[in-house]
Amino acid sequence: MLKKVIILFSAFLFFIHFMFTAIYLAPFNPVKAKYGFIVNAYMEPLFSQNWKLFAPNPASSNNQFLVRAQFSNGETTEWTNLTSFMIEKNYKNRFTPYNRLVRIQRGAFMSLYQKDDVTRKLSQEVEERDLNKEEYDYILDNEMTKEQEENGINILNRYAQSYVSSLYPEKDITRTQIVIRETKATPFSEQDNPNFENERTIHEFDWKEFETVSSVF
Repeated sequence: MLKKVIILFSAFLFFIHFMFTAIYLAPFNPVKAKYGFIVNAYMEPLFSQNWKLFAPNPASSNNQFLVRAQFSNGETTEWTNLTSFMIEKNYKNRFTPYNRLVRIQRGAFMSLYQKDDVTRKLSQEVEERDLNKEEYDYILDNEMTKEQEENGINILNRYAQSYVSSLYPEKDITRTQIVIRETKATPFSEQDNPNFENERTIHEFDWKEFETVSSVF
């Protein structure tokens, strides 16, 4: 009897997971418009998937996540590129937890910078038709979008603090700071131009007081 209950419960969980995944990956539709925030909250960051390799909206930038720490004696470390470290570890062995850990970064990036379909379409419409953005702020910059951004920043901070705690186990860490370095992709027309310089943007976040986080590295 217990075995049947476990099997049925597991099947139910798989059904819910794949239903959420289907909604998450589906094109824009009324169901996604209504339940998008709930689905995104479940899928990101651990189960996030990014299909922007393909048209019509391929990825146009490369994001790298860097962190530095400050100790109780006032010493501040150099910036550590956590994205390159994680990707290198993942490439060396695909059958490790690093595959999931890499997704945490990507999911947090998406929470910060990727808008849902409704917001993205409205943003494009406002820009293309030169409309007054303030009239649409209740949609483009509402409490839910702010909460999503705060959640993304919180995930990245905890992720970074978990890493630095394993990097400096003997140090008394007082706070950490993160930045996201965004590099625009090279246009196809400039791929053979050795003098072309990619556009780079640095998104710098405030220092965060260190909190004890279980190390996953």
